[in-house]
Amino acid sequence: EEASEEGETTGHEAEEESEEEVGATEEEEDEEEAESGEETEGEHAPEEEEEEEEENSDEADAGLEAEEPEGSEEEEGSSEGDKSQEQEEEEEVRAGPRSRKHIADVLGFRDIGSDDDKEEDALIQEILQELKKLSVNAIQPMEKLYKFKDISTRVLGDAEIFNKPMALFLGPWSAGKSSVINYLLGTEHTKAGLKTGPQPTDIDFTIVHYADKLQRASGTEMAAHWAFSSVNKFGQGFLDHFRGIGLPHPLLQKVTIVDTPGILDKRKVENYPFNDAFQWFIDRADAIYVVFDPSKLEIGEEMATLLDQLKGREAQTRFLLNKADFVQPHDIMRVTGQLLWNVSPLLGSSEAPVIHTVSMTSRPYHAGTPAEFFHEQELALLDHLREIMDERVENTIAYARRHAVRVRNHAKLVDCYLSTFYKQKGIFGSKKKVAEAITKEPNKYNIFEGLSRLNNVSRYDLPDPQVYYKFFKLNPVYEFKPLIDTCTYFKGCPLDKLDIAIAYDLPQLLGKYNDKTKLKKDHEKSATGQVPVPMGAEERRS
Repeated sequence: EEASEEGETTGHEAEEESEEEVGATEEEEDEEEAESGEETEGEHAPEEEEEEEEENSDEADAGLEAEEPEGSEEEEGSSEGDKSQEQEEEEEVRAGPRSRKHIADVLGFRDIGSDDDKEEDALIQEILQELKKLSVNAIQPMEKLYKFKDISTRVLGDAEIFNKPMALFLGPWSAGKSSVINYLLGTEHTKAGLKTGPQPTDIDFTIVHYADKLQRASGTEMAAHWAFSSVNKFGQGFLDHFRGIGLPHPLLQKVTIVDTPGILDKRKVENYPFNDAFQWFIDRADAIYVVFDPSKLEIGEEMATLLDQLKGREAQTRFLLNKADFVQPHDIMRVTGQLLWNVSPLLGSSEAPVIHTVSMTSRPYHAGTPAEFFHEQELALLDHLREIMDERVENTIAYARRHAVRVRNHAKLVDCYLSTFYKQKGIFGSKKKVAEAITKEPNKYNIFEGLSRLNNVSRYDLPDPQVYYKFFKLNPVYEFKPLIDTCTYFKGCPLDKLDIAIAYDLPQLLGKYNDKTKLKKDHEKSATGQVPVPMGAEERRS
């Protein structure tokens, strides 16, 4: 029994010890689990923070994205505001009269009257005085010997040498010639302006020249001036349709503007030689502007005759398609092409004529028209007008050379008639009958064909045989001297002097002018020693 009791007690003790051990192990496991739980919580905490930060950043990005459309809307609103402002400015320009500031800029009004301008004028007068001496010594003797003035209205006198450059405006009636002149001078809707209107209003040749104040002169008063004295030969009928207007405008200090009667086929002018009067101005014009209305592009008989008179002056001629803003934008090129098609066959040049599509008036452009294109075309036209202002000496010397060539050809042609006359006359022949036969049918004796084979003579410079038939009616051919008989031992041959003037003296005179203007530029060198280069048309516009 004692043994069994001891065994039970030891058994109980062992159980208690095992229970204590199990409890201890459970406590240890609980502690380990708690520690591991704390560690896992510590590990998951940064991950949660990172997730929260990512969520916050996503929300911030979303907020920015939400704000961006608002900013773009503001930018679009500002661009729309700029566009609307530009449109408002364009509407204001269209609503009010157009600015004329570019006319003064391109034509250089601010330079007129400056010290440099006065020096240039003095140099020009010096060169023109030498040109006059050359004309007196080399050209006029041949004119007198062979009576050139009896066959041609072209002369080379003081008016042709010392006159200002001339800008001639011509074209059909009511094409806008007077409107263009009023626009250039700023005389629209003023007392000084030329008459304009849809009906034929321009029946006079009008000289617009410089004066200290507004002046009006009749044809008789204008013809009394040395510059226009040679128009007296057209008679009183012409003087009744000839007048002058003087204006204090800077452009007129450099250029004389001529407005002409509108061409109207049904109107016949009988009291003065209409085409001869036009030719007088065409020969002396430095620039010729032929103005057309887009609605009247037909070329009638009278207009075709006038365009034929422009042959040889193609380089100085410009065509103006005025009132172009009345044409629909998609039809502008078609209308311009139609004008080109109509006038090209009537001109003597293989090159296409220069056409400026413009609307030269102070009123605003019509809505929807290519205003920028019209403005560029107008600037190109003003550049051409500026060229004739700057090239006065070149154009005057070129005119003198053309005149000298005509005088030489006339003298050689008379000499050909004369040599043919002496060959056909014989000893006992009637000089009047022989002269009549030769002058009536010069082609039968190959007079013009033989002259065209000579050196320095172009067949395009030869006049019409019928003109010479009338000339020899007035001046019999046998009354002239052969060219060889005009030579003397002391004075030499007049023809040789004329040939030298054409080939050498006139080009040298132009070279002298260019050299002196170059020396003037040398005096205006900058500090770097470089000669200033004149601005071109594009630079002046910019």
